Amino acid sequence: MPTGNKMAIIFVNIFLGVCLSVFFACGESENAGKKKPAGSELLFPESFTFFDLGSNTRLTDDLLKNLSGQLGSYSVEKMTVLDLIVHNSSVFSKYFPNLSELNRKFNDEKGARIEHNITNLTFRYLQTEKTPFEYIKLTFSNYSEKPLMFAITSRKKEAYIADTLKEKYGEPVAINWEDGKSSSLIWEKNRDFLVFSKISERGGYKYNIMIYFINNLDNLLKIEQDEIKRREEERKKAGKKAF
Repeated sequence: MPTGNKMAIIFVNIFLGVCLSVFFACGESENAGKKKPAGSELLFPESFTFFDLGSNTRLTDDLLKNLSGQLGSYSVEKMTVLDLIVHNSSVFSKYFPNLSELNRKFNDEKGARIEHNITNLTFRYLQTEKTPFEYIKLTFSNYSEKPLMFAITSRKKEAYIADTLKEKYGEPVAINWEDGKSSSLIWEKNRDFLVFSKISERGGYKYNIMIYFINNLDNLLKIEQDEIKRREEERKKAGKKAF
């Protein structure tokens, strides 16, 4: 082979090697720049699921597409309040004291609006042929991208959902409310809660299902508390510098 051709081949190989090195270096740099969601690496024990969404499910574009295909259109709300209450505050505090205490930590006792870094996906116009539900709200942490709570309202003709839950999760703790008509069934698994409530309303009943991912809620609370401390320290440093 002529010397000129050999030199050309060597030059091409060197050039390709340099290009590939730059390509992979850029890729590593780009990935390194992407900050992982806070708490996303934490894997909590699985507990309750809804449409295959569990405690470690991440809110991704693919997940949104799947949910839209199953449940229809939805609205998105970000940076908003986090309300864990079943029915009303008096019922909630009396029959769900532990959850009520957690709810107090996320909200102001005097009623001031406290917004959290969360996302609410609300499905109001559900495809009736695919689901027995009339309202679904799925709440995710924007830090970890994992679920915090699900609120579901069942159609009145679908009261048999309670039997389905018993078959899947076993016998619950039953609570009868003071009105003599409403009641709740409560399951607890790996610190998480599932609450099915039969609520008397305008001569009939509505059926409410709440899933609370306590481990993820606690993680959100810790992140928020750490953020408050960080800001306080920054303000103190800024004050010292000013004088």
